[in-house]
Amino acid sequence: SKGNKSSEKIAMTAPVITAQKADRSESAGWYVSFVLPSGSTFDRLPDPNDSQVKLRELDTEICVAKSFRGRATDELSRKMTEELRTSASKVNLALSDETRICRFDPPFKPGFLQYNEIVIPAYVDAV
Repeated sequence: SKGNKSSEKIAMTAPVITAQKADRSESAGWYVSFVLPSGSTFDRLPDPNDSQVKLRELDTEICVAKSFRGRATDELSRKMTEELRTSASKVNLALSDETRICRFDPPFKPGFLQYNEIVIPAYVDAV
């Protein structure tokens, strides 16, 4: 790949995750994240060529999720997010302000066949 300094090819994986930045004042108000293939280790990843690409290893977290089919438009994603937040509220589960849209299919797949998830980190006490 020409996207990293060692030209190492990395398999495409799903989902592709988008999340709106907390500070929405920036014109580029979204994060796009990619899940690396199983067996990848952070210390063996090639350095990206683009300075805007940041490699981060995320801690384990507990989240709530709602799956849905269809193209993940703004309108449909908002509706699914509202339903998920309402369900969590009914059981007194506190959620983060961050909402992630996880897309599992390529954009050229017909919309009605696309599988997506809304994922929101939850605040729970450690067990």
